[in-house]
Amino acid sequence: MKRNYYLDCLLFTSGIICIVTGLMLDFHLISGGKEVRSLYKHIHIYSGYFMGIALIIHLLWHKGWISQATKQILGRKNTNITT
Repeated sequence: MKRNYYLDCLLFTSGIICIVTGLMLDFHLISGGKEVRSLYKHIHIYSGYFMGIALIIHLLWHKGWISQATKQILGRKNTNITT
């Protein structure tokens, strides 16, 4: 339970950082020169990488639940179609 909580916090934090820096870069909300813009660009890119890796870990940790939920949902749809 604790590992899921910490991973979810890391996913949320990296997602927020990626969104905020992306919006700042897209709407040109960064004051400063190319060096500052480059710093925000690097933060944006690496927070996205981190989020992607954390997402893969999250999915791997929950693959059993995902499999069971998918089987249950698909099973329900199939029974509803045949009746």
